[in-house]
Amino acid sequence: MSLPPSPRPTAHLRLGFAGPTGSSESHLSVDGMTPEGPNLSHWPGNRTPPQWKADLSTGIALRFARAAPEEQEAFLGDVEVVLNDHYDTDGFGSLLAILRPELAFAHEELLLAAAATGDFGSWHTWRGFAIDRVVAKLAAAESPVRGAFHGIEGSHDRSLARYRWLIDHAEDVVRGLGQFASLYGPEMAQVQQELDAGQRGALQRRRFAELDFAVVTSDGPRHRMTLNTLAGAYRVLHVQNDRDGTRYRYHDRTETWFELVTFHPLPRRDLRPLAAMLDKLEPARDGTAWCADAPTEPIPELWFGVPGRQEYGQVTRVLHPSKLPIERVVLTFAEFFAGRPQA
Repeated sequence: MSLPPSPRPTAHLRLGFAGPTGSSESHLSVDGMTPEGPNLSHWPGNRTPPQWKADLSTGIALRFARAAPEEQEAFLGDVEVVLNDHYDTDGFGSLLAILRPELAFAHEELLLAAAATGDFGSWHTWRGFAIDRVVAKLAAAESPVRGAFHGIEGSHDRSLARYRWLIDHAEDVVRGLGQFASLYGPEMAQVQQELDAGQRGALQRRRFAELDFAVVTSDGPRHRMTLNTLAGAYRVLHVQNDRDGTRYRYHDRTETWFELVTFHPLPRRDLRPLAAMLDKLEPARDGTAWCADAPTEPIPELWFGVPGRQEYGQVTRVLHPSKLPIERVVLTFAEFFAGRPQA
């Protein structure tokens, strides 16, 4: 008579969430990175063992979940909790792979597509887009399950509650997307329409392949996902032609921030000296400037408009028309990335 299989080493783990200083409980951190303890993440400075590294934290967690029980046990030690320190789709996929591995294995490609949609900000599949938006908007006013989070205040408690709901109802999310159409339908239609129009010539793209730099020009604004998907580069300058003039916004895509395994964009440059160059060229103006983020930001931007900070994953800065001609701006960017001295 054969004995029943021993429970997997992760079977006893509880779901948690880390605050700004980490967690006092013995824990495994996934996707994000607490100051100490075992870690499975693609964030810069992660402590992921080489044999489990992947482009996405969900992929890393899936590799760990497939490891031999004795290897898992040695890695976990006395860990009692699995947690993340922020809330997003790659975090959900990572936690699901640890807490409900069989379900995660059954939907591996979908979870990876959703994580890539959220973390890399580009189009992969419609289901991947849908799941990413369901995760992001789970507690929003238009969510059919918003009542599950009524009265839960504070970002820490709210994030933990959303992760707990997602882990408990993961099958409903991956198999029953139709009930959540209000969370992804309108935005999906916008992105699909913009991608289709862009491929038909509504966007102009100029690519400097050796610099991994693309200039995407449109009449009016475009969704960040449209720009990333059609740019064909990891350095993206959006030139937005409006009735009152031309607006400029550049961003480094997040692929240049994460630790990746299967592809390697060119290293980031500090954009602040470039902003200073452009600011010297810009004619006199009132209350606006060429501004840039530090390269340590997940998605550093350079823009002309109102100075200010921006939350990760948001595109909210106020742009103003610049008086600089497009070719002058593009040439300044290209020469900066090529390392040529400015006149």
